[in-house]
Amino acid sequence: MSADGAALTAAPPPRGRSAALPLTAAGLFAVGCWLMLGDLGIAMRERVALPSGLELLRRNAASDTTTSLLLATVPAVLSVLLVPFIGYHSDRFRSAWGRRRPFLLVIAPIGCAAMLGLAVSPVLGAWTHAMLGAASPGARICNLGWFCLFWTVFECAAISAASLFTGLVNDVVPAGLLGRFFAGFRIVGLSLGIAFHTWVFALTDHYLAEILAAIGVVFALAILVMCATVREACPPGEMHAAPRGRCTLLVPRAHILECFGYRPYLWIVAAFVFACVTFSPFNTFCQYYAQSMGISKAALGSMTAYGYMFSIASAFGVGWLADRYGAVRVSAIFMVLYCAAAAVGYLTVRDEGSFRLFYMAHIIISGAYFTAAASMPMALFPRARFVQYNSTKDLMVVFGNILVSSAQGPILDFSGHDYRLTLLSGASFALLAILCLLRLLRCRECGGCIVLKSTS
Repeated sequence: MSADGAALTAAPPPRGRSAALPLTAAGLFAVGCWLMLGDLGIAMRERVALPSGLELLRRNAASDTTTSLLLATVPAVLSVLLVPFIGYHSDRFRSAWGRRRPFLLVIAPIGCAAMLGLAVSPVLGAWTHAMLGAASPGARICNLGWFCLFWTVFECAAISAASLFTGLVNDVVPAGLLGRFFAGFRIVGLSLGIAFHTWVFALTDHYLAEILAAIGVVFALAILVMCATVREACPPGEMHAAPRGRCTLLVPRAHILECFGYRPYLWIVAAFVFACVTFSPFNTFCQYYAQSMGISKAALGSMTAYGYMFSIASAFGVGWLADRYGAVRVSAIFMVLYCAAAAVGYLTVRDEGSFRLFYMAHIIISGAYFTAAASMPMALFPRARFVQYNSTKDLMVVFGNILVSSAQGPILDFSGHDYRLTLLSGASFALLAILCLLRLLRCRECGGCIVLKSTS
């Protein structure tokens, strides 16, 4: 049992708390396999779609500001209301298919259609440019306009699917195994990243449209097959009043304010926000950074694959540590390591060799952090209303990401593309995340209850 989950067993479970279905060892293995297939679809966004989208933007000569705006800010703004909306209604939804799967069954085809549109966006851009004639802002702007539309739709679908997938895992997997399950999911995502960067990434020079279309198909099929094979039970004895009329299209303000009625929740949200913005600037611009150092696409793909291999080898060990010693404590340790690595990187990365060293450290340490922190929401939020608390946390993370992504592009353009600034921001935000995680540990050690109680 995790140390972070101690308060959960010490306190009586709230009325109507959701419980995972009783499973035999064989059933648990089968559920794990189908969930890993679903995670394969979820992982397509970060491991495959993002680097492919960056390549499409590079072809259209997008500036750092445009790249940051299209890949981070615009989708984040639109998902601000979408993720809490889906979380609120999925927590209260009841059907023969459970409460998460019906939403996933709708979202998966939408994400697929968006990626198919992205694949043909250059054709649509050329057609729009020709149709507008003298009124056209230019073929490049038309291409970027279609990119913005389809990428935003895909991002909204992928972010919503990831939030619902986390809720589904929390509903069907026993609490004591969550750390190891999420370690398995990390292995799936990293293996996908290895395969893409080893065999596919270099092919984006000639087959980018085909790759984008394949991303959409895999995203949808993996999620749909998982929904058809994983059994999900609604929480027994818990019935929230279903919103009616105009409220069905809104997320009641009380849904968000209730979460912040608990003091530890502020520290939890701050820890996740700072952790997100710690890694996002470098992750967004690492391809451009590598190119500025004279590193080829093939070499960058090989380094990424090697880093992912190391992360795979250590994933179950990190997951076991999170289950044994607590996700908060283990996550804090890896965040300290990353803060030190980013600070040293800012001072020393000057050429190809030093970039390679930092890039490997970035992949390995950030990967270990994400593996350790994957089960942290489950250790901190009540199972019965998990998506309510988790989606509200995601909402705040989105706001933080909007602020950082809105500033990072213009700053890099103004600085003359000094990508070392992404390392400086990483070290700074990592330090703030460490302070929040230490505060959470102090609350627990002083007897404060970090695990939030659901109010019925």
